[in-house]
Amino acid sequence: MSPALIRVCRLYEKLDKTSTELLKSVYATDITFRDPLHEVQGIRALNAYFAELYANVDSIEFAFHQPLGPLNSGDEGHESGLAWLSWTMTYRHPRLNRGLDITVEGASRLEFHEGHVIHHRDFFDAGELLYEQLPVLRNVIGLLKRRLG
Repeated sequence: MSPALIRVCRLYEKLDKTSTELLKSVYATDITFRDPLHEVQGIRALNAYFAELYANVDSIEFAFHQPLGPLNSGDEGHESGLAWLSWTMTYRHPRLNRGLDITVEGASRLEFHEGHVIHHRDFFDAGELLYEQLPVLRNVIGLLKRRLG
């Protein structure tokens, strides 16, 4: 795995509600971050987004699989180009899934410039992450899946 991807993985292995300031060690000041639920611009907005996401999470862990890139990798700390990471996130939230573990598979497309991530886009099933964990919506989504499947 490239040094740039190792830095990203290590960040997410350490990240919790008390350490969102660590984001600036990996992300550029003008980062564009997008996932199925939000899009944010800039490191301050990203820090605020993660602080809000992690505020009520009891635990969160990432396992990373099949890293690729960054393509056009340069010297350590100066990597540029595209990279991909697939991952498994396991988290626990007191108001979701009766406080039990929730596991979500996803992938991240990362664009590096001079060793920092300038664009980050996450791909995952938002229903699996959130909507299906809420009792009322779980039933509605289950019904829709059965009707469409």
